[in-house]
Amino acid sequence: MADSLSKPLPDYQRPPVIEVIYGIQFEALKEWRTPLIGTLWQAIKADYPKFKEMPVLAPVIERFDQAIPTEMAALELLDGPPLPRLFFLDSPENWVMQVQNDRFLHNWKRMKEDDVYPRFGRVSERFFEAWEKFLAFLLSQEIAEPNITQLEITYINHIPVEKNRSTVEEIQTDLVDVRWEDGHKFLPSPETVTWTSSFLLPENGGRLHIALRPAQRRKDKVSVLLLELTARGIPNSTDMASIQSWFAMSREWIVRGFADITRQEVQRERWGRRE
Repeated sequence: MADSLSKPLPDYQRPPVIEVIYGIQFEALKEWRTPLIGTLWQAIKADYPKFKEMPVLAPVIERFDQAIPTEMAALELLDGPPLPRLFFLDSPENWVMQVQNDRFLHNWKRMKEDDVYPRFGRVSERFFEAWEKFLAFLLSQEIAEPNITQLEITYINHIPVEKNRSTVEEIQTDLVDVRWEDGHKFLPSPETVTWTSSFLLPENGGRLHIALRPAQRRKDKVSVLLLELTARGIPNSTDMASIQSWFAMSREWIVRGFADITRQEVQRERWGRRE
């Protein structure tokens, strides 16, 4: 493990990533009320001129006090109807700030075929810029800085299924560890396959969750494999340096994990891996 972490990270000319999501969960802000939504939008409207209301995300906290790794959804009693999760979007809708009373997320998303993934450095920079703006807004409203309970980062990849190839054949072509052995079973080849796995991050800093499932692109109905890699956890300290270090470590696990589970020849031929 140490040897592999000392090597340069894999790099791709045409990475299949279509979305990257940074997130911070925190204890619910009791002062978060409807009037603040409009006030926040006015403060950030120059950068995020579009607005949407979305369903609330339930909090999910990684636990390490159980024999079997699990995710634990936290339940909260509310003293009023839940406020929506808010999407604040830039004009092309590539960058999205998401806010609810116990969660802050920031996305880069590919909206057009020729959108170029801006790379980790820029995505990270935009996230921390947006988080600082959110903290400054809370301060302006005399709301205490949130008590952070969880960090998360997700990479979502679309791998198109080649013509005349089933999703199962595509999975077995592209991925190393997901196989279906034919020829000695009663069952035929499956119509579809889903796969999930979880891996502990160093020093119980969280978990890396990998999920694979068949999907269909909305814009052109092309069949794809949706490969999602999510790291969730929290460092020992929640000062800014520790938070930045956790995100960098988790991103490294996502990138190396992606390289581990996909075939190197596919990485070179389809995504232009640079050696």
